Amino acid sequence: MHDPVIGIDLGTTNSAVATVEDGRPRLIPSRAGGRLTPSVLGVTKAGERVVGQQAQALAEEHPDSVVWATKRFLGRRYTPELVQQAKALVPYPLVAGPSGDVRVKLAGRVLPVTQVSAMILGELALDAQAHFGRTVTKCVITVPANFDDNQRQATREAATIAGLDVVRLVNEPTAAALAYGLSRGFEGSALVFDLGGGTFDVSILDVKSGVFEVRATGGDPRLGGEDFDQRIVQWLLAQVDDELRHVVSQDAQSLRRLKVAAEAAKRELTEHEEATVTVSGLGDHASGGRRTELETVLTRSFFETLSEPLSRRCLEVCQGVMREAKMDPRSVDVVLLVGGMTRVPLVRRLVADFFGRAPSTDVHPDEAVALGAAVQADELLRQSGQALLLDVASQSLGVGVLGGRVKRLIAKNTGVPVVARDIFFPGTSGQAEARIPVYQGESEFQDENHKLGEVVLKHLHVAARGDVPLEVVFELSGEAILSVKATDLTTGNMETVRLEARAGLPHGEAEKLGAEQANYAKSQGVVDAKRAEELFRKLLERGEKLARMLQKSAQENPSPEAEAAVGTVQRLLDGGRTALDGKDAAKCAAIARQLTQLLSGKQEPRA
Repeated sequence: MHDPVIGIDLGTTNSAVATVEDGRPRLIPSRAGGRLTPSVLGVTKAGERVVGQQAQALAEEHPDSVVWATKRFLGRRYTPELVQQAKALVPYPLVAGPSGDVRVKLAGRVLPVTQVSAMILGELALDAQAHFGRTVTKCVITVPANFDDNQRQATREAATIAGLDVVRLVNEPTAAALAYGLSRGFEGSALVFDLGGGTFDVSILDVKSGVFEVRATGGDPRLGGEDFDQRIVQWLLAQVDDELRHVVSQDAQSLRRLKVAAEAAKRELTEHEEATVTVSGLGDHASGGRRTELETVLTRSFFETLSEPLSRRCLEVCQGVMREAKMDPRSVDVVLLVGGMTRVPLVRRLVADFFGRAPSTDVHPDEAVALGAAVQADELLRQSGQALLLDVASQSLGVGVLGGRVKRLIAKNTGVPVVARDIFFPGTSGQAEARIPVYQGESEFQDENHKLGEVVLKHLHVAARGDVPLEVVFELSGEAILSVKATDLTTGNMETVRLEARAGLPHGEAEKLGAEQANYAKSQGVVDAKRAEELFRKLLERGEKLARMLQKSAQENPSPEAEAAVGTVQRLLDGGRTALDGKDAAKCAAIARQLTQLLSGKQEPRA
């Protein structure tokens, strides 16, 4: 039996984990009972972590003990500009780590955002463990198509801390197209419009004979549902009395209540033309100062007016991707909507107007990415050849040269994996060391691109500048992870690096956090196993009632089918009791899934 390989959608707002069973991708329910896990982390006064729905509940009374939307800061360097961007989105403070990485402050503790992601991933891994009855380590994780190399490396680091082995990173739009294409036998050109909680991606894929080839991709890494929520929050703040507005805007608990109200209003406007917004207890909770409440009505048309600048940015991305693909919007065969924000009527109308066709509603906007990740995980496990992903570089990559410019080695939308090389020379004659900066972005100027890091090549052949050729080789993997090699062709001296610009965790800290996560998972696994055993015993009791009912029915209306149905349930019950006595958790879990389907009427009780 193969060890299971799961697919994970690590989202800004919600996360999900999925697997393939009986040839079909399915979400694995959380241990809390939901299909999605809110990407929210909290720490109680007792120092215990809570994730998902429990963390959301904690935020109601202790918003300073909870963080969310941290994916937006994953793999980024702490800068004053980032801090200002964060203040417009979240009430919790960002803190600089010792290596320049981003950390968050909650409940008096400072946690790296990598660790926050690891805790969410760890929770999903425990959900999978409960589902399969055994430890799960191998996974495919999805990332936004416009994630840069630093953000992808940080995602891998978070997974490692969580005790997961990432078989592959897959771009979120590609995963969604994979879920759609394989489930419906689709062939043609598909555009994925992926507007999630924190990022926006657009990808065009050609699907034919199980090959999913990305033609072009683009996006906005700072555009998502959180931004639409903030438009409503700022509108609500403007209606607070002048003398209290500043106090409310600085109070974490008040901002949390406004945020929850904004999300609820946005969801209500999906179905109705207006939403009543009522928020109480706004004021200074830190010192028990004066409080106020707010009651107003938000109409769908005014929400669309508030959102107009964000909607325009969505269309600008679509226009850019269509140009790069050299396609007309109306030549796309199907448009897939992914991400919770695509439920908003304004978004659906804009997409329909731009592409000249109604978008497909056949994929679940919140689940498609995780399901596609599970499909890819299953394919990598079985290597059946049913699906082949051919992705592209989401951003151009190049080397900084004299004059503040960038020499491009790999252009955006180049198929991956790819290897590119070029010859450069030191800046001046007589240099014994060369620093080769690596940039990601579309501008020809260094200061308009994102610096990924630099390769330092020491002990150069000291000579005239033109006599010291330096070969630089870029290797971009199929999951857009970059490695760089620089060689002094005169001496053969070579330096190979994984770029060091990412503000990763200091040496040893990742190992320490991984050990903490492993201890947590071990202790939580014991609790989960005990609970699973209790639930399984109750499930067997329900199964026995079903067996008696089927037996009575078979006696009253004898038939081979009825006897077979009784035999199927009885074999499951016998196998369940044997597995329980032998403490075979994996077997118990497998039988529990089959019995649950029978009891829910989703599966016929036949042999």
